[in-house]
Amino acid sequence: MFSAIATALILGSCNKDEDPETPPVDNDFYVSFEADGVEIRFETGVNDYGNGPGRISYLDGVGPLNSQFTYFSTSPESADYGRNTLKIQSSEVKIDSIAPTYQETYQLFETGNYNYGSIIEDSLTGGINGVVIEYVDADSTAWTSDIKVNAQESWASFAITSHEDSGSEQYGAKTSGTFNCRVFNNGNHIDLMNGTFRARTIYKEQ
Repeated sequence: MFSAIATALILGSCNKDEDPETPPVDNDFYVSFEADGVEIRFETGVNDYGNGPGRISYLDGVGPLNSQFTYFSTSPESADYGRNTLKIQSSEVKIDSIAPTYQETYQLFETGNYNYGSIIEDSLTGGINGVVIEYVDADSTAWTSDIKVNAQESWASFAITSHEDSGSEQYGAKTSGTFNCRVFNNGNHIDLMNGTFRARTIYKEQ
């Protein structure tokens, strides 16, 4: 009897001294939408898909474009790498040549409703504030919502519903949102409807 009680006390003491469990890795990142009525979903960790943030910027005669994007794609080792991808890019045209702070960049995906914009570089505008969605289909055709390619319909929408610090050394935030837009290629178009996403956003310097 004493032995059983002693064993129980020892086990209980060991359990109290154990290190707390490591929190699970947050890998629940995805984008889901309908392309002309066909349901599509790209999900991190499924069918070799991943998601991560990146940055594109340029400087022309008007000013620099401050831009961040989040990208869903298979790995470079995948047989269909470069196809079946989706990029969501947020951009702002700065009126000066001062490099944006991290906080300014973080705010590119703050919660709220956004217009569709442009990232096409030219000497007149240097881009247009807003969101650009680029979709590459299974046939490697690239489609873009860029409003310099064509105008959006009145039903187009884009909203960030959640944007929070990730606590990660590799990327700054975890961001969720919704979208509906028309994307264009060489005079043709398709409609991306009922889009939802949760993604890694805000590139961090390494």
